[in-house]
Amino acid sequence: MPPERSKIRLLIVDDEQDFLASASMALGRRGFEVETALDGRAALKLLEGRSFDAALLDLKMPGMDGIELFQRMHDAWPDLPIILLTGHISMAVPLQASRQGAVDWLTKPVEMEELARRILELVEKVQARRRLTELRGIAVQFAERVKVLIVDDETELLDSLATVLGRRGMTVSTCPDGYQALEFLQQNTVDIVVLDVKMPGIDGLETLRRIRKAHPGLDVILLTGHPSVETAMEGLKQGAAEYVMKPVEVEELVTSIRRAYLRHKDKILEPE
Repeated sequence: MPPERSKIRLLIVDDEQDFLASASMALGRRGFEVETALDGRAALKLLEGRSFDAALLDLKMPGMDGIELFQRMHDAWPDLPIILLTGHISMAVPLQASRQGAVDWLTKPVEMEELARRILELVEKVQARRRLTELRGIAVQFAERVKVLIVDDETELLDSLATVLGRRGMTVSTCPDGYQALEFLQQNTVDIVVLDVKMPGIDGLETLRRIRKAHPGLDVILLTGHPSVETAMEGLKQGAAEYVMKPVEVEELVTSIRRAYLRHKDKILEPE
């Protein structure tokens, strides 16, 4: 039995006590944590007191039927996956419900193995959607916070990187050489420096050495189009956080900036 099934909390709403008992037993054996309700009012009361990963509703019930219950549940808990059960072959009701947000429906009699599979698939889809939303939120928060200084004598590269990183919400500043970068850092605060190794005047490694001396907590990512073991070792020795190869792959650079930023944040948050 997959371990994740034991975590799925399922609410079954049906006025047939025999079905509730058999479904609870069958799904419980498959690792689901099952609660039951005989009518809509009891179901709403349960939902107000605890959280569920999915709900299974019979359409035809006395009092509040499945469609009314579904509408109330969907209004109050729009992200809750709901499966509608119907003993009637009419497509009108399931289609009407699906337009309002029901994620699936099955006809009675239902095979327990098929029901378990459909519930698991729906819950996994919703959880994946939530994780994606959370990751996007984290990415947006990250992008809104990070301040990047890019140092490179190639003005076209500076412009293009400033544009693509700016589109991701980062605050980007640029300098065409090491001297201007050091002057900029005396007057401004940044989170990450992206620094080309080969530049006229003072090269990237010397600029790195001076940055690390003046700003020891600042992470620097080196850009190089001429990789060598000696250069890499010297860069790491001087305190470079990472290397990114030219021509620059934007996503690789964004990932490196993210890693460096998170390391920088962790260092700030570490207790003394």
